[in-house]
Amino acid sequence: MYRLGINVGESHIDAVLLNKNLQITQVVKKPTSPDTMSGISDVLKEIIDRKKINPKDIAAVMIGTTHCLQTLMKKENFARVCVIRIGSGKNAIPPLFEGNDSLRDYIIPNYLEMDGGHGVTGKPLGTIDYSIIDKFFSSLKEEVEAIVITGTFSSTNPEHEKMVASYVRRIAGKEIPITLSHEIGSIGFIERENSSIINALLSKAMNQALNGLRLVFKQFGINCDIYFTQNDGSLMSYENALRYPIRTLWSGIANSLLGSSFLTGFRNCIVVNASSSSVHIALLENGFPKEKRRNQVIDGIRVNIQMPDIISIPFNQEQVDSEVFLEKLYQAIQRFQPRYEPLPIVFVGGDAQKLAEHFHYPWADVVVTDYHQYVNAIGACIAPVSGHIDRMIWVDNFNQSEALNLAIKEAKHMTIRTGANPKTVMIQEAKAIPLAYFPSKALRVKVKVIGALSLSLNKGS
Repeated sequence: MYRLGINVGESHIDAVLLNKNLQITQVVKKPTSPDTMSGISDVLKEIIDRKKINPKDIAAVMIGTTHCLQTLMKKENFARVCVIRIGSGKNAIPPLFEGNDSLRDYIIPNYLEMDGGHGVTGKPLGTIDYSIIDKFFSSLKEEVEAIVITGTFSSTNPEHEKMVASYVRRIAGKEIPITLSHEIGSIGFIERENSSIINALLSKAMNQALNGLRLVFKQFGINCDIYFTQNDGSLMSYENALRYPIRTLWSGIANSLLGSSFLTGFRNCIVVNASSSSVHIALLENGFPKEKRRNQVIDGIRVNIQMPDIISIPFNQEQVDSEVFLEKLYQAIQRFQPRYEPLPIVFVGGDAQKLAEHFHYPWADVVVTDYHQYVNAIGACIAPVSGHIDRMIWVDNFNQSEALNLAIKEAKHMTIRTGANPKTVMIQEAKAIPLAYFPSKALRVKVKVIGALSLSLNKGS
């Protein structure tokens, strides 16, 4: 029984095949093609043909991709997004007001503001007038390719977002993706809406990239479940990858951190991922990427999603021995180093060996491992499953510990539903944080549960 990890990067598609004992049995590297499916087909053909493995012995496929990150950087192939706001505040700042024109041009200028939403206690602030939705869409002249719905305090009570989405679905049809803000971001209306809009912008590119993916695997006789890695280094289903493309933006970096841990045995270290166009520096903290907890920004836009704390430096091979570049790299590494007992520094990626040879750091080990150029695919292959809860709760009818325990129970069920072995499920984080500037009954509950992927040759997509 095997697990197959694939990382679709900017310049190469890497793949690794691990057996049931998590031993590396095959590695493949192919140039990334404009057509993602043909590139993946080339990788699959080589893996299956090289050692004549039986495709039916592959129990799960885990994929990491930088496709959405490249889409965001190139500012192309975005979906045309329609925005609906539910709440009492009207005529406020327009959607994505912090974004540049290359993003805002894809936001349909006419957006709908309607009464409804909820207060901090979760109680509704009004009722939904569906006739306003009918009138809005009947007068909408522009083509809509994705829809965003954001309600006030929907992280406390998402009912109105769901009601509006259900009604809009009848009008817009089944094919247009609808992003609900409570499923993407946490507290903060603008940050949550920004996150949802970016998710919707990326939906077109993600759907095009993954169109036909299952068929490609079935053509090779691979009928197992397909998972995608996300920003926190855990797995999500193929369906959720299509629904939440924003969660894949930094999956490549997260994969490199998990892969570095697998290859070195370190649970805490600094990882330097050197690719053809940039160097990414990040911290592996207790086996997972350190999360960026404040000032979360995507392309200058404030958001509130899970994302790893990363420093990126532009890079090309001619800079390997540049003192200016090496000093920038040193300063970036220093930001992650603890004051005492410096952590080891692990260089990975295609240019890892050359860069490590020129980088001198007298206070900690500098490590380059075998298979360092396949680290992203390895990280995808061994990634765990997770369940994550980040919401507001009004603790009027039950106490703080009860609220936290309910969130933990929900996160565990979420992890198992995604594919985790119930025996391996464990709590990684569980916090109940009183909110500043709100009555003491308002809590932000953050829970993350992880578990090892349950493998079975009887499962299939």
